[in-house]
Amino acid sequence: MKNQSIIGFIVVCFGLISCGKYQSFEIPSPVINQVNMVGNRLISKSELRSNIIGVKNSYRRLLPAKLYTYLGIKRKRKDSLQIKPSFVQFFKSPNPVYTLAWLTSNQTQIQRYYRENGFLKAQINAKVDTSGQLVNVTFEINEGRPSYFTREDSISVDNPILAEHVNSYIKENSLIRPLGRLQLSLIKKEKEQLSHHLRNEGYYYFSPDAVGIRLNDVKDSTLQRISLYFKIPEFKNHVTIANYDRLYRIGLPEFVISDPFGNPAIRPPLKALSKLINLKEDDLYSVDLFNQSLKNIYLTDQFKTVSIRFDTTRTRLFPRIELFQNEKYNFSSELGGSIFRGIPGPFLTNSFKVRRLFSSLDYFDFSTRIGYEAQSGFINTTDTRNNLELNVSASINFPTLYLPKPLVGKFGSYYGAKTSIGVGFDFINRPEYQRTNLNLFQRYTWQKSEYSFFTFSLVNLNLLNTIYPETATSESFKAYLEDLKDKGNNLYRSFNPSFVSSISFQYVYRDLLPSNELKNGKIFQIGLESGGSTLNLIPSHKFSFVTDVLNSGQDIQFYRFLRFNFDYRKYKMLGRNQKSQVAFKLVGGVAYAYGDENDYQLPYEKNFFIGGPSSVRAWKPRRLGPGSYVSSSNLVEQPGSILLESSLEYRFKLFPLFGQMNGAFFVDAGNVWNMTQGNTDPTTQFHLRDFYNQIAVGTGLGLRWDFDFFLLRLDLATKVINPANPVNQKWVLPQTSFEGGQNPIEFNIGIGYPF
Repeated sequence: MKNQSIIGFIVVCFGLISCGKYQSFEIPSPVINQVNMVGNRLISKSELRSNIIGVKNSYRRLLPAKLYTYLGIKRKRKDSLQIKPSFVQFFKSPNPVYTLAWLTSNQTQIQRYYRENGFLKAQINAKVDTSGQLVNVTFEINEGRPSYFTREDSISVDNPILAEHVNSYIKENSLIRPLGRLQLSLIKKEKEQLSHHLRNEGYYYFSPDAVGIRLNDVKDSTLQRISLYFKIPEFKNHVTIANYDRLYRIGLPEFVISDPFGNPAIRPPLKALSKLINLKEDDLYSVDLFNQSLKNIYLTDQFKTVSIRFDTTRTRLFPRIELFQNEKYNFSSELGGSIFRGIPGPFLTNSFKVRRLFSSLDYFDFSTRIGYEAQSGFINTTDTRNNLELNVSASINFPTLYLPKPLVGKFGSYYGAKTSIGVGFDFINRPEYQRTNLNLFQRYTWQKSEYSFFTFSLVNLNLLNTIYPETATSESFKAYLEDLKDKGNNLYRSFNPSFVSSISFQYVYRDLLPSNELKNGKIFQIGLESGGSTLNLIPSHKFSFVTDVLNSGQDIQFYRFLRFNFDYRKYKMLGRNQKSQVAFKLVGGVAYAYGDENDYQLPYEKNFFIGGPSSVRAWKPRRLGPGSYVSSSNLVEQPGSILLESSLEYRFKLFPLFGQMNGAFFVDAGNVWNMTQGNTDPTTQFHLRDFYNQIAVGTGLGLRWDFDFFLLRLDLATKVINPANPVNQKWVLPQTSFEGGQNPIEFNIGIGYPF
């Protein structure tokens, strides 16, 4: 539709050009035909055009300026007569009218931009070339020598105690760095940062208006080496705040709590709420710690609104915190479904939340999910049927860390703390088997900042069991597992009765929230896990009561292992308009099973896998590796105990189409390997001397259809280096084909970005 409109518009334009009215039309006043800039060296034209509206475009367009002016006048005439404009409006931004005021304004803006960015003696001249009513403007730029900070600053502060804080900030926390180019915007940020720092030191009334920062021309009159002069206070055009240099300490907080209907709470949890305030009585005021305190209260999920006011009429700050409670009970239900090979798979999810169950700030979560999801069979993958899946979970959550006080004290300042205890039950009913998993967990979560998240779990117990019905399908499946076992694949362990216990720790740094919007940022995640740690204290390395609970007649698998993983992602916006992005991912991990009772094997779920829509996309999901192993079937997952994976993706905008269509070009690389211990196949083992020869590489192109509320992704990927091939045949890119063969194109469909 859009392409047809463009073609139609061009046809109409050429029709207008050939018509008599247009031929006789004369531009009534001079208009800008082209704007150019010369002489700039250190500041690019793209930067100038991005920041100065008047020179943003060159105005040299596909069609003549005369036509844009003609159509613009026609549109104004339509608007004045209140006639609805045409659907296609490509002349909404006609060439600007040239005036002396336009020229002077843009000349001044360019000079101001240069001075704000350290070129204090920049000179801007304008050259005007007039041809009829069309004007070409060239701005001739003489940048001059830039100015740099020296950090040889002078400080004048009336209050000696305040002066110590200011000196400490400038030495340790200043945003201004030696030999950095002068930027007036950085000086403004310095004022704000210094004010924020002092408000964290107890100066409640301090504001940026009290900070004066001037360029000191005494040491260098040329202003090429800039030193600054800090003067506090220096109120300009503002009402002087008398208490700007007064230190304030905190008094007892006052809580005003109302129920969901606005009535005073019957039993306000004053003591429990006070524990969430990071500042205690007699502490110096800190704006950051009070913001953390408010977030602590909000994250309890007990209150709709949280607000704070300070009573400063007395000698201290007395916080008045006003809260409106959430409803005690919340229930939600969701009905949905999926379609696989034409077979619908409905599901129903229910969640029930009870607040203030055992104490004034806890909440209880209960959720269930039941679904009939269509899946292919294990043996005959062309056979599709609905399988029953049931999930039930319940947890109780407390807004504190139930750990020894000396240990919690070592964490320093933190917020968003939560202790969770819960239980879950999963049941899967397929023609091949019935599988259950009973999970008991306990975890601590907290934040050190807006970007840093911690999770620590002391208890995570999983009791797994599989029941095989007496059917031909079930017998075939058991024979399939035995066949995989003979080939070295330990999928069978996932279906044996098992007891998996672990202690884990996870740290996440994230300065952006995952979304469909392209932006700068990075994510770093590290995880540590120790499985079966308590089994080391038992000679048999087994819990007899677990065997009694299952009573399956089979040996129960107990696991002892260590697992480490990391995930680093970096996102960088590119281009003048910041419309494209480079995304990078590096993922790795090592898992080591030291329990000889299971032949040094890991629980199947604790292995690493690679390949698929969010991994190395030229291979099918979980089918790459390990090492240079050659699989006899693409139906078999390939687990490994060592993982190394990386992706580089260039993302760019294409065109709007009921949303936004974006494109991508990517390169993926990586593999998984096995430890040498407990493994006899040398092709799957990791060796430091030559592991790089077993790195798989894939590349491809992708489309992302962004509807704002979700993003549909299609990636076409092909293998470049296949580690499973012989040494001289690993390069397989020339064998790429849409029709199968040695290197078929892999189609990957997903929701959201791959990383």
